[in-house]
Amino acid sequence: MRQDLKLSEKLFCLSVNPTKGGIFFNASSNLNMTLVGLILVELVNKGLISIENEVVHLVNPALQNDEIYEFVLKPIRLREKDRKIRTWISWFDFWGRKIKKLIMHSLVKKYILRIEEKRFLFFPYDKVFLMDRDLVESIRQELESVWLGSAEPNEQSIILAQMAAQNHLLARIFPDRDKRKEAARRLKEFPQSPITKAVLQAIFIRNAGRAASH
Repeated sequence: MRQDLKLSEKLFCLSVNPTKGGIFFNASSNLNMTLVGLILVELVNKGLISIENEVVHLVNPALQNDEIYEFVLKPIRLREKDRKIRTWISWFDFWGRKIKKLIMHSLVKKYILRIEEKRFLFFPYDKVFLMDRDLVESIRQELESVWLGSAEPNEQSIILAQMAAQNHLLARIFPDRDKRKEAARRLKEFPQSPITKAVLQAIFIRNAGRAASH
């Protein structure tokens, strides 16, 4: 997988319609939670937090020169008691619009996205468009290769594949229907690290809570 983009940024790019712009409708429902889940994984990989027995622990309280990481770390620093990952997934799901905006602006600075202000009735909103379609297509192709076994998987590519599936992006990654069926089957064979398992379980619980409240 390309190493110059964060996992969360790759997932966001894959969620953008490459021809019409905007977020794919199917991807929009889980996007906040999957982005937060990947950001938490990134923070673990950087040695800033740990996740043990589904509980998030602050490891390094140092301020980060990264708006996205700092936005997520700040409330974790302020809590006197460690909290379960599902609590943080729910918390940041509420702040999903802010997190998406931070990721969008990060990708604009990298010349991968552009933003246009649109209006629906009297309400303004930002619509994103891919500028570097070739880069995003290369991410899609790499993920497809890893998923179908023609490239060697690693922990980063596996969790991105699992989050892409959570985000209902199988049709985006696998336009071919037969490959899509094979990908859905192979997904069940992917190993889950304790961190990945905790993130996926937290998203499942959050979705179950949403369904029960409606």
